[in-house]
Amino acid sequence: MSDHSPPQRPQLLVVMPVFNEEACVEQVVRAWFTTLDRTVGDFILLAISDGSTDATEESLTTLAEELGSRLEIHRHSNRGHGQTCIKGYVTGLERQIPHLLQIDSDGQSDPVHFPDFWELRDQFDVIYGRRSRKDGLRRIIASRILRLALKHFANVDCIDANVPYRLMNGAACAEAIRSIPRDFDLANVALAVELRRRRSIRHGEVPIGFPPRLGGEPSVPFVKFALKARELLKQLDASGIADGTGRHIP
Repeated sequence: MSDHSPPQRPQLLVVMPVFNEEACVEQVVRAWFTTLDRTVGDFILLAISDGSTDATEESLTTLAEELGSRLEIHRHSNRGHGQTCIKGYVTGLERQIPHLLQIDSDGQSDPVHFPDFWELRDQFDVIYGRRSRKDGLRRIIASRILRLALKHFANVDCIDANVPYRLMNGAACAEAIRSIPRDFDLANVALAVELRRRRSIRHGEVPIGFPPRLGGEPSVPFVKFALKARELLKQLDASGIADGTGRHIP
């Protein structure tokens, strides 16, 4: 096992939801460790297996034996990508870790961009990746429709509310994170809306490439995402997150 141990309170918690990524999870974790070692040093990468049914957890366990306790593995029943992210963020808040980074485990969150995020960490409370999409026209359309829907129903402009590459200041974003209902499916979308509503939150962006997936299964396939659109709007309304518009979604 590696001698690398996390400091008692690291500077960064990397939240990485994982679902059936045995084909690429080792490659992704190793690439991120290389970048994080060089850029931060004192970090924890928290891989949360959201009900994986393949050999993903075995691969992570083997990796942890080599990389040491800076790679943590949590497991829980299939709650969906968004709630898995929230679980990770709350873990970071409970440990009072200053910065929270969310990435995906499929290779689309390229660590080459991370130094640009880290350099801006004191200037902004939340920094989003601004995607140049290479994963298909359908997903480009889905992102644009989501942006328009949030403008109309929640009266906020979130350029890419579901982007999986975001760096947050834990203390600044804590209230918004804790406000997300535990039954909200697309929780990262709700969080983006809540953060945009808070005028005290400083928002930044970093241009990122967004290459095709290395492998695994999308936790929210495109068709399922499309079917959830109306449910998302209803949840925004029911939870009070959409209150700023004064509209009620029937």
